[in-house]
This record gives sequence, structure tokens and C-alpha cells, in this order.
Amino acid sequence: MAEYNRSEAYDLSLYDLPALNSSSAPKLERKPQPQKARPKTAAQIRRESISSALRALKLFAVSVTLVLLFGAVLISKISLVLIENEAAALEAKMNEARSENTRLVMQLNSSASIDKVDAYAVSVLGMHKLERYQIHYFGNRDGDRVVVADGKAVEYKANADG
Repeated sequence: MAEYNRSEAYDLSLYDLPALNSSSAPKLERKPQPQKARPKTAAQIRRESISSALRALKLFAVSVTLVLLFGAVLISKISLVLIENEAAALEAKMNEARSENTRLVMQLNSSASIDKVDAYAVSVLGMHKLERYQIHYFGNRDGDRVVVADGKAVEYKANADG
């Protein structure tokens, strides 16, 4: 622990005060004297005014361009939000229509099931199911014949091909 109390690792000379001069008068620093400016000619003044006007025009053009770009980005963001809101509303309508369709299909299926049709035919209409002995099949040996409105008969005989 005794090693940590030593000050050999610190350079305390950085905090020493500078030596004071024996004279009490402050030292004066000599500043270089500015050279006398020569009067500018009319051409130089005109060039400087044109260059400053061009700089101002460039600055204005850049500012206008930045404002227009910012406005375009802002308008595109606003239109994107509006389109997203419209899409969400349309999707909600579509989901509502799908659920209504599902409800109507289920209602139709429940009202027109085969069991209900059979029950209605038997109870209300007095119908009953056919038995196998009531079914008769017949064949046409002479082929098909069509009678047209003017009384002519057209016959169709099937070949062996078809």
C-alpha cells in the first residue's frame, strides 16, 4: 500500500507558476501596422459587386431548391399517409364484405340443405322417394329423330364410331 502514496508518476511541473519579471511594467507587443489600402478602381468595384450579386443569387437558388425538395418530400409523405389510410379503409370494407358473404353462405346452406328439402317434399308436397322396382329404363333402337316445325322429320343414326 505504501507504493500508492508516492508521487513519482505525476508531473506536477505543469502547474508551476511562471517566473515573474523584475520590472512591474507590462510588456507591450508590437502589432504589425496594416498597410494602407489603395483606392479601388471602378472596374474593381464593379467586379466585386457582380461577384457578390452572383454569390447571393447562387445562395438564393440553392435555398429555393432546398425548400422545394423539402416541400416535395413533405407532400409525398402526406400523400403516402392518405393512401395508406384509404387502403386500410378499403381493407376494412373488404373484411366486412367477406364476413357478410360467409354469413349469407351459411344461411343459404342451412336453409337449403338436402335434409330440409327432403322433409319439405315429404311433409308439404306429399312426395316420397322412389323404390328400385319403380325405375324403368328403356332404349331407342331406331336412333334419334327430330321433327322440325314445318313437319319434316330429320333422323340421326349413330355410327359405330360415335
